[in-house]
Amino acid sequence: MVKFVRVAFCTWVIAFGPNTQAADTARLNVRIVDASGELTAARAWVEVQGKRFFQPLQPSTAVAYARDQSFSCDGEFGIEVPAGTLHVHIEKGKEYFPIDDVLVLESNHTTDHTVQLVRWIDLTESGWYSADLHVHFGQQDPKILRQLALADDVNLVPAFSYWLRGREESWRDNWPDASYLTPDIVDTKHVITRNNIEIERIQANAIPGGSVGATFLFNLKKPILVSEFGEYFPTDAALGKLAQSMSPQVVLDSDKPAWSETVVGAALGALDTIQICHNHYHRNATLNGGWGMIGPIAAGESNSAEGDGLFHRTNGLYYRLLNCGFHLGVSGGSAIGVMPVPTGFNRVYAQIDGPLTADKMWTAIRSGRSFATTGPVLMLSANGCLPGESISVRSANGQSISIDIDVQSIDLLEGLQLINNGNVISSLNLQTEKPNPIIHRNMHFDLAPNRSGWLAARVIYRAPDGMLRQAHTSPIYISVDDQPTAFADDAAYMLRWIAILEEIAKTQPARFPSAALQDRVLAVYDAARRVYQKVLSDSRQYWDD
Repeated sequence: MVKFVRVAFCTWVIAFGPNTQAADTARLNVRIVDASGELTAARAWVEVQGKRFFQPLQPSTAVAYARDQSFSCDGEFGIEVPAGTLHVHIEKGKEYFPIDDVLVLESNHTTDHTVQLVRWIDLTESGWYSADLHVHFGQQDPKILRQLALADDVNLVPAFSYWLRGREESWRDNWPDASYLTPDIVDTKHVITRNNIEIERIQANAIPGGSVGATFLFNLKKPILVSEFGEYFPTDAALGKLAQSMSPQVVLDSDKPAWSETVVGAALGALDTIQICHNHYHRNATLNGGWGMIGPIAAGESNSAEGDGLFHRTNGLYYRLLNCGFHLGVSGGSAIGVMPVPTGFNRVYAQIDGPLTADKMWTAIRSGRSFATTGPVLMLSANGCLPGESISVRSANGQSISIDIDVQSIDLLEGLQLINNGNVISSLNLQTEKPNPIIHRNMHFDLAPNRSGWLAARVIYRAPDGMLRQAHTSPIYISVDDQPTAFADDAAYMLRWIAILEEIAKTQPARFPSAALQDRVLAVYDAARRVYQKVLSDSRQYWDD
């Protein structure tokens, strides 16, 4: 990653009076400004001899986030640190160069320092706005959410007001007050919402496939309410369908494709998007899968971070779902409040027309006019169509599809890839490229499809822990001769997955307080199985699989 690194030997500005400061400490006052010289919100920390300081003395509006050892502020802060050489880190989301300044502070003195942030891209100019679809921080305090939106430059921050685990005595039937239903406009380019819920039913020691998983419900008119619930019932798909009936504009997002019931929700139309830039991808580490995610079903699969197993499984499961004909956009989320990352570390960008509104963003995210990223900016078009759109071709005419991909990044990159029906069909090696100050490359490919399916672009690179990260577009869907997208291998895979869920539900009746509730869950699984059986039949009828 390109960072602006500057070294300054600072002398004291104001001497402290007696007993106002510990020996061998210094006070640092920092102003953060934009290109016009105006104060701008940002995220920061100060590091001295390998230790981070992230509890500023002032202003009181600065918000520390201990898990990330950083804090957000409105553009200025004062902090007390050990005297000597230190590093000041300032960042503002993905579209600004991060700054790392090296300063030398004298003991018992105050140093004033100004940092000017520089944009390397402004995606809002072309109608692309960002969102973090996993926020557990500041949901009870709109002032904090507003600051996060500005400091981490996330255009839509939809915080979860309720986090349902299935262990509660009851679920609430309404929001705390009417303000939760109204988007909070921060400025013309940033908005926050709180009419969102996470349903997370996972267990740390669950067997593979033993947890339901985590599904996000955004843009709800009312919270969902059921009279009977637990850690294993109702299914996430049933709850998602209930949300759709109560809130037609709801967006249903899967936290990860490997959660056990993702296979069910996708089949029954109870998912709109899937997080492929998810909360197991951190600044300097990658978390393993587990917690009852579905275990390996095919050779070579792994939920372990080691060997990029979780990365490839995340993408691979998503591709298999697309190969069953489902229209599912990509999404991204960070889980600030739970994980050691800031807002928008993993995010999704969606393209809208005209001024920013929450409704426009939800419509674009639901339709898949989007890309997810942990850093790079990635664009895809095919015959003039953008992600989320469909192209129809006739095999008799020998039609080809003209595909263009564009990537920009301040990170070192490994490769730019075109994916068709889960396979890399074209790639560009970027390992010798150096940001100057950015990397900007594009790729063209002409595809003559021989069956219905989809295409998407991704760019991969390495995080500091050596593990893969990516930017990934939502698919552009391809219809050949008006026949359905259906792949036998992927449908059969999903049928094996459903069979695992059914086996667990049947052999562990203690998960359900009554046989009737067990039967309801099994009935939902059976409905999903019938969908995949139809996909399998279609693959043989139309494509001779």
